[in-house]
Formats: sequence, structure tokens, C-alpha cells
Amino acid sequence: MVRAILRRKSGMTLAADDSRADNLDALELHQDVLGRLWARLADDITDLKGYAASVTHNVWSDHLRRKYPRRTSLKNRLRYFLGHQHRYAIWEDGDGELLGGLRSWQLAGRERRPPPAGSHESGWLPPGSVPRKSLERYASEDWDRLLGALFARLNAPIAVDELVALVVGLIGLEEDEHESLTDAEGEDRSASLADPEGRRPDREAEQRSQLSALWQAVQRLRADCRRAYLLNIPGPGKSRGDIEVFVLQGIATIADIGAAVGLEAEHYGVARKLLELGPARRARPGVAPDEFPLLYKHLPLSDAVIAEILKLQPQQVINLRMLALRELARALEGPRR
Repeated sequence: MVRAILRRKSGMTLAADDSRADNLDALELHQDVLGRLWARLADDITDLKGYAASVTHNVWSDHLRRKYPRRTSLKNRLRYFLGHQHRYAIWEDGDGELLGGLRSWQLAGRERRPPPAGSHESGWLPPGSVPRKSLERYASEDWDRLLGALFARLNAPIAVDELVALVVGLIGLEEDEHESLTDAEGEDRSASLADPEGRRPDREAEQRSQLSALWQAVQRLRADCRRAYLLNIPGPGKSRGDIEVFVLQGIATIADIGAAVGLEAEHYGVARKLLELGPARRARPGVAPDEFPLLYKHLPLSDAVIAEILKLQPQQVINLRMLALRELARALEGPRR
């Protein structure tokens, strides 16, 4: 069953002699899932098949999240829209596969249907169905126009992962390119990509000092501003590096960031409905499980998701973040001359 799920998700053979990079990735994921299952066989799992399917889906989602961050962001936006519009719905079928479509299809128990060949091409939908703007600027009416036309052509529910792949092709979504450290012949190119001035200890010390001062200022923010800031730190391209820099530079641990965010159990309950967090890490008896590391993988969150988790309006989240930025700027401002 694990192999079947991974074959369907990846489109790969999972054959040992298939040397394609994506197939090798799928084989590694297969071993990862089996390792997790072996580690839990001593536990009292009443539904091993259901648990195995859940672990496989979560491992696949983690893989996509690492390899395709923009696709993951798209998936989160689709899940949010489908789950918060009366006309649409998102639900699980008997195999634990997440489906999306019209709410009337869910109520009628309509069977899912794979997208036909060529459905990812722009000409497959009527003219004007695909909004001509960046994904980050899509409003509710844009999603309604796109998904309404798409479901009209499909006339059946579709697996959410297949829906994501279809929309990626329709809107022309591309991942940010990263320079490889090896050239076509496999030679190391890291030297040519290095800082021409080299790593200067004085510069690194200054940067660490600035980051440390920033982190201390973040901790002094009032709780709601701190949450709005840390869950979606403003920065070029909304890069994960904006939050990971604290961890990579040894300024704060993931646990420290989680404590600063300070979400309650009810917040994580909402987050689980919006995002594929996966099973929480088991804690010592009498200690609540630590769920923030699971949420940390999804950062930065969209303002719409943050608003849902915190039970606010998206504009309130934006306002809180702007207030946080003003407070941080004031705290980090040097002595006036």
C-alpha cells in the first residue's frame, strides 16, 4: 500500500533499476516510511493500514514542502479557499486521499476522476479563466473564477495533489532557481560562488550582534505583535531564511521561537485543519506534545492562514505586523547624533 501511494503521488516506478532522480527520491521516501512504521510496531496501533497511509501522505507532503516551496504555498492557498467557501469543499476519501471539488459532489458521494491529458495547458479552460496576476495577488474572486472553470471541465472531484499539479501548469508557476554547486561535468563550483571578499570574522561578529539585538527586541514585543511578526517575517520573496537565520546563527533554537510565538492548543487545532502538520512528537508523560516544530516547517504562513489560526481578520494581522516593525525599528535605532 505504501508503494502504491508513493507511485501514484510521484508518478515513478519505484523500481530498483530506475535511475531517474525523482524515482531515487521516491525510493528514499519508501524506506523512510518503512523505518517509521517499524519504529511503531511495538505500539498498540489499532488501525495499522490507516496509520501507514497517514504516515506515507505526511512523508510525501514533507518532501514536496522541501523541494517545491512555492508549490506548497499554492497547495495551502487552495486548501484554505476550498475549505472556506460554501460552494466548494475539501474532504478525504476512503483511502485517506484528500479530494477537492464542489460541495454538491461531496454530498452526492461522486467518485474522483483523474485529469485528462493536456488539462494543464492554458487553452484547456475558457479565455479569461486564469487570472493574469501573480499568485500572491489572487483574491477570492480570482480563485472562484479559476476553480469554477476548472471543475466545470473536470465534472468530478480531483485529488488535491493532482489539482495542485494542474493549477501549476495553468498559471505557469515556477520555483525559484538555485545555483548548483557542481557543473554539468560534476566539478565543484563552490569556489566561484564564494564571496570575493571572503568570510570576514569582524563582519560575521557584527551580523551576529545585530541579530542578537533583533531577537531580544522581538521577545520584548507584546504577544499579538510577536506572533504576527514571527509567523510571517517581512522580507524579499518571503524566504524561509528570514526565520531560519536565527537558528542557523545560533541566536535562538526552534523551541525558543515556538515559545516566543506562544500558540495555545486551540491554535494548533485550527492549524491542523489548514495545514498538513503530521503527527506531533511524543512527549514525556504529563507533558503536552511539542507541535511548533511541525508548524515551523510551513513558515512563513500567509496572512489569511495566520488570521484563521489567531481568530483575527487578515488586515488585523497586517496591522499588528506593521506595529511590530515600528517597535523593532525604534528598539534597534542607534543613538541620535
